[in-house]
Amino acid sequence: MVKEYFKPASVDEALELLAAQSSFALAGGTFALAFEARDKPERAVDVGGILPRTIVRKGAGLYVGAGATFQELIESPVVPDVLKDAARMMVNRNTRNRATVGGNIGANKSCSSLAPILLALGAAVEYQERGKAPATEPLANWIAEPKGLVISVLAPLEAGIQAAALRVSRTACDVATATVACAYRLNGGMITGLKLAVGGFSAHAQQRQDIAALFEGKALPAKNDAEQAVRDLLVARDDQRGSADYKKLRGAALIADALHSAKDIV
Repeated sequence: MVKEYFKPASVDEALELLAAQSSFALAGGTFALAFEARDKPERAVDVGGILPRTIVRKGAGLYVGAGATFQELIESPVVPDVLKDAARMMVNRNTRNRATVGGNIGANKSCSSLAPILLALGAAVEYQERGKAPATEPLANWIAEPKGLVISVLAPLEAGIQAAALRVSRTACDVATATVACAYRLNGGMITGLKLAVGGFSAHAQQRQDIAALFEGKALPAKNDAEQAVRDLLVARDDQRGSADYKKLRGAALIADALHSAKDIV
């Protein structure tokens, strides 16, 4: 139960408030609604008004402020289709109007809509810690060791890269059972520079270099062959979203589908 609400005027002030026990950062509020009752923090620090919402191309990359909503991603003329596809994974329009890019990353959930495609694209995250200047590091590193408050994301958008983002869930409006994203080049019909990320198979979305290595430097395999190659590399657990065996089957199929549905990002 939230007992205190704060609306800081700056990121520095927000970080001071968030240092107190039982505090959480509030932007769109969609993740806060999903807290387990036993885990509900009591101090809400509203960062919605101090985080940037800008979405712009910067050179060969896309800059997205942490305060930008999913719907703003979809409606932006500078966002590539593959990122819009990932944002549409949150199919409820009311939720997309509130859910923010920073919140989706900061929650660091396995079912994150955006983390897999951002990992596959090699995105970096800008964040700030209490008493420190803003810093930037690869999103993969930040997910492994979250710190501070996410300020923005920078995703490379290089010509010649093909990418895809897919998911499967019990119902259209449910959280994802599994998510998959990939990005690669085709050179002479061979896959090169493949980056592949999955969600739903660990506590957080993660890059799978072991799976990518199966296809690197090789011709695009038939879907059935790709599925069989990766199925035993996926580890899942039984829960309300499906059995471990079902998740492995669907995850392998998603990886094969993603490899075959990848399209140019620019």
